[in-house]
Amino acid sequence: MKQKIIALLIAACGITPLHAGEMPDFGDISQQGLSTQQEREIGENAMRQIRRSGAMIEDPEIVAYLNQVGYRLTDAAEISQPQFTFFPLLDASVNAFAMPGGFVGVHTGLLVQAQHESEVASVLAHEIAHVSQRHIARLIDGTKSSPWISLASIAVALLASQAGRGDAAVAAIAAGTGVAVQRQLDFTYSFEQEADRIGMQTLKKSGYDPSAMVVFFERLQKHNRLYENNAPDFLRTHPVTFKRISDAQARLGEIKFKAVPDSLEFLFIREKSRAMQMGGRDGVPYYQGIIQEKRYANESAQHYGLAYSYYLLQQYDQAWQSLQVAKTSLSKTKNHPMLAFLAGNIQLGQGKNAQAVQTMSDAAQAFPGNRALLYGLIDAYIASGQFAEARLSLNDALEFYPSDAWLYQRRAKMYAKQGDLMRQYQSQGEYYVRLQEYTAAFEQFELALKQPGNDFYLLSAIEARLNQLRQEQQDARKKK
Repeated sequence: MKQKIIALLIAACGITPLHAGEMPDFGDISQQGLSTQQEREIGENAMRQIRRSGAMIEDPEIVAYLNQVGYRLTDAAEISQPQFTFFPLLDASVNAFAMPGGFVGVHTGLLVQAQHESEVASVLAHEIAHVSQRHIARLIDGTKSSPWISLASIAVALLASQAGRGDAAVAAIAAGTGVAVQRQLDFTYSFEQEADRIGMQTLKKSGYDPSAMVVFFERLQKHNRLYENNAPDFLRTHPVTFKRISDAQARLGEIKFKAVPDSLEFLFIREKSRAMQMGGRDGVPYYQGIIQEKRYANESAQHYGLAYSYYLLQQYDQAWQSLQVAKTSLSKTKNHPMLAFLAGNIQLGQGKNAQAVQTMSDAAQAFPGNRALLYGLIDAYIASGQFAEARLSLNDALEFYPSDAWLYQRRAKMYAKQGDLMRQYQSQGEYYVRLQEYTAAFEQFELALKQPGNDFYLLSAIEARLNQLRQEQQDARKKK
């Protein structure tokens, strides 16, 4: 019961956690509540619910960017556990949230509204601190005097609030357990202060601009004053007060100012996120107006946004033309992996599969280790019917990234195109295993076993894998 309530609270409400740096010692107090293993399980359960909701974006470039920034911060804070996962959600609201076990979600609205890369980093630093300080575990530990009543009340209040039922949220807090709930909400405010302090330390150590946290807070609060009934979600889950801003400004006074330029990745990711939010129909006129009026700091990023908007509309010729302008407007860089990835995908949309293979292959060699280009090259091989090359690339990639679900999904697609249903279902089963969707995985493996064929070794391998997973599930249930 306890885990179900916590999982609901975490997954649906976005209770937010923060960062690390010079972390105070809290002893074993949080260990008396949730163990680190329990925190991980709660986070994984919440991730499954978010993924099933369809809100999570599986865009490899945005995922890679968030993890690049996130790991730069965790490295600076010297955090090795838990293993963090940063993921995007297609949502125009300005928000981010952290869940137990190191899972940090970022709304595209935050990327779009950030004026500088350090502002994005300041929010991620804040969320990392929530996790590293185990704030949710400590919050739950603080409910011992009236454990499930308080927790259930918080969950109901936050769930109702998330659904827009403000009256229900107020009623839940007021009904019988209001004092206990308020005590916990006060406790979370102290977590916000702690996360601000540790987050700013991490920003400084990682080389981002620490003043971005103050600037971001002030802009959000100004937005809240102007649009009181439409405050950004970040303000609801992370209340910004004058005290928090003044505290952050005081800490900033001790730090020497250093200008930090934005990366090209940030500029392109911001416009890609904006185009995805707007959709091609609204995105095209938006970018045309920006470009015509020259209201931009980076011309290439705006033409990229226009090209991506055309791509979303499947207007591939216009997308290609805009992309060429984006390339030529880059000052010193001849190419960029995001421009090359879009170019290859436009060519796939145009049916120019051989050209797409060449574009993705050249880019993958120029930017080794870029996961999006690896996916793009495999997709191009499959589209062009070069299955031997696709299989070789997949096998090599899985040696390096054995936990990558999206590689298995592409392998399933390759076998489907070849009409090899047994291997298709086997690969799709491995895809679901890596998402921890075991019911779906078992169904795929069982479908694989039902396919006609006399490959004894393949059948034996699938049966052995199915039995292994079932045994692992049984062992896991016995431990709970």
